[in-house]
Amino acid sequence: MIGNQSQGTAGSLAGMLERGETTSEALARQCFEGIRQFGDDAIFITLTEQSALSAARLSDKRRANGQTLGPWDGIPVAWKDLVDIPNTPTTAGSAIRRNAPAPEQAATIYQACEAQGLICIGKTNLSEFAYSGLGLNPHFGTPVNPASTDVPLAPGGSSSGSAVAVAASIVPVSIGTDTAGSVRVPAAFCGAYGFKSSQTRYDKTGIFPLSSSLDSVGIFARDMDDIIAMDAILRSEVQAKIVARDVSEIEAIIPDSFVISGLSQEVSDSFEQAIKLLQNNGVSVRRQPFSIFDEVAELFAKHGTLTVAEAATFHAETLKGPNAALMDQRVRERMLTASSFTAQDYILLQSERLRLERAVAEHLDGRFMLFPTVATTAPPIQELDEDDAHFARTNLLALRNTMVGNYLGMPGVSIPVKNQIGNAPVGLLFSAANGYDANVLSAGRMLQDIFSADG
Repeated sequence: MIGNQSQGTAGSLAGMLERGETTSEALARQCFEGIRQFGDDAIFITLTEQSALSAARLSDKRRANGQTLGPWDGIPVAWKDLVDIPNTPTTAGSAIRRNAPAPEQAATIYQACEAQGLICIGKTNLSEFAYSGLGLNPHFGTPVNPASTDVPLAPGGSSSGSAVAVAASIVPVSIGTDTAGSVRVPAAFCGAYGFKSSQTRYDKTGIFPLSSSLDSVGIFARDMDDIIAMDAILRSEVQAKIVARDVSEIEAIIPDSFVISGLSQEVSDSFEQAIKLLQNNGVSVRRQPFSIFDEVAELFAKHGTLTVAEAATFHAETLKGPNAALMDQRVRERMLTASSFTAQDYILLQSERLRLERAVAEHLDGRFMLFPTVATTAPPIQELDEDDAHFARTNLLALRNTMVGNYLGMPGVSIPVKNQIGNAPVGLLFSAANGYDANVLSAGRMLQDIFSADG
């Protein structure tokens, strides 16, 4: 966002509202002015300016009467355009759904936010049908990574607009989804905090699916406090119940597997320095073999992925129908690779997933997993646009480290760390076993203090 008030986190803005130093209407207006001044029309697919201003004025009236709906009543938020919101089409980033009828009912997580008075600024752009880790969209444009300097860099995907809206200080917090890395990758590329939940932490009713088995809701913010607060709101809790952890209680494992191989020099040097910083501040970090990740990679190589199988099934009519030509052909071609997928492949992947999830929980035993969110920094958009083969290779590399976490149900947060060589953002992925979301959020809050102090 542009302007002094709007540079803060959602938590700081909530404090200003409580002290009467600003109004919800002023915050909403600053969001829309920030969008216009930033000058990137590809960040949002739909803006809800009039309804946002109306809702903000109602929030201000409630506050004046001492009847706020929650601590964040009046705080602006942006939503990935997979989430059903009244009076707006859910496009899923596809030209085919550009004029889709507005849903009759809002998504459950949207209702939870509305019940506590949060203000919807609009619906953000994404890779078509949420099926890319780079964030390019030929239909609605590609949001430019705010970290770009000489050339426009990819924002990461699929939750591209949600990441950019936070990283560009347009909104303090935004909602995305993550099926193979779609929150953590853009968070790392853009320099934001990005939390990917366990698949069942939030109610996904009213969210357009990519893979019903792997889809999870995620949160972008500029600090962990906002992520923790938004986590509670999405769960219809008035106050966050995350208990702070002492740094000395945090034990993390760096897996000796493919996730730490083939890193760019920027990512490698920044990761190693981040580890030293954590250890110097009392965090227990050790490297050890972790064959489970390699088992997952072998399963994917031999049997394919659940994502492509479920996505191709959900979009089967579109892939073979008259609207197929309207799709992003890179997305369509990836989905069509499911043609060789068998029922046996699907059943085996699902059964092995359950076994490996249990193995992760037993192996970690309350400890955390630590490795780079993405093996490289954000690539230039033009290079991806001009070369399909380069796009495909880069997309696989971007998702390589994160997609294993979706298959294993692992919640995780990408934490921005200092780039030791250049200016491009680098992310550190901090994960835990399925269902240990509260542990990830609590420990992530402690790590934030360490990395913030390092600059």
